[in-house]
Amino acid sequence: MKTILTLLFILVNLSVFAQEHTSINGIEWILNGKVVSENYKGKDCLKTDDGVAIARDIALKNGIIEFMMCIQPGRGFAGVRFRGDGMGDTEEFYIRKHQSGNPDAMQYTPVYNGNAGWQLYYGEGYGAVKQHVFDEWFQVKLVVSGSRGEVYISDMQKPVLVIHELKMGEREGKIAFYGPARFADIKITPAEFPELKGEFVEIVEAGNEVIKSYEVSEAFDAEKLMNENLLPANFINKLEFRNWDTEADGLLNISKTAALAEKKNAVLLKITIDSETDLVKMMNFGFSDVTKIFVNGKAVWMGVDIYRSRDYRFLGTIGYFDSVYLDLKSGKNEILVMVAENFGGWGFKARFENLNGIKILK
Repeated sequence: MKTILTLLFILVNLSVFAQEHTSINGIEWILNGKVVSENYKGKDCLKTDDGVAIARDIALKNGIIEFMMCIQPGRGFAGVRFRGDGMGDTEEFYIRKHQSGNPDAMQYTPVYNGNAGWQLYYGEGYGAVKQHVFDEWFQVKLVVSGSRGEVYISDMQKPVLVIHELKMGEREGKIAFYGPARFADIKITPAEFPELKGEFVEIVEAGNEVIKSYEVSEAFDAEKLMNENLLPANFINKLEFRNWDTEADGLLNISKTAALAEKKNAVLLKITIDSETDLVKMMNFGFSDVTKIFVNGKAVWMGVDIYRSRDYRFLGTIGYFDSVYLDLKSGKNEILVMVAENFGGWGFKARFENLNGIKILK
């Protein structure tokens, strides 16, 4: 009896192992979640219903990723991850199946600590219009070269999406596919300088009126400050802060600094402003998803931009859509900004119209 149980245990484990690994197009794949290999419409493929397939023993920094893709109608996000771990820290390109024909039919975004940033990265260089085809195989090519990338769909001569800046930098990483979709004829070709055909724009550093670095606290539960009109000193003094630079345009992707978790969904950003006199200064800013601003310990502004929090079409994308008038005193002023996240992008950016009478201290 003990021998039979042992054999059953071995068979079960072998079966699990077989489900977790497969080989297609000469590439061995590690399967996570609901992923299977099958033949569909004449092609051996990966079917990534609700999981991720990661190419084993393949790392790519620069090169070309080519594949055939087949999607079905309905809401869903399916694509490829590269230059990362294939899961929580990675570059990502995906198709929004339900947005066929719309400006956000596809998306490029970096993923930091498991949090994709589509609310922070949208429009030119991040998304593009495309009429999707369903239940048919179509060709996709992703070209990765230095800090830039291109995506081709069906037409291999003209990129449908030009990625002006790959946010995670030039680094080697894994290749992964995820669904709901099918992927076949996968070919991964490393190349030092693959050809780019698109028209790119240079990334320009923002001016001095834009805040380019913040002291960022460790993550905490946003509820601790949601109902506070005055900053509790005993709470602030217990937090550890670390300086973080923004991206070139002034965006701080907070997911770089902390992993979103239950009861760890908010941080404080510290800005120190030296004012020549007592004055009121307007600051434009953008945030995702919830922000509360304190000036010298007093709450002066609060807003909520969570996805669909206003109506079913509200995306909660970030931009310089809000303003606050800062009541500054002569000398140093401490601005503390709580930024809390729900999902879709954890970020903040701020700028002044001019720096007359003030200096942003680092």
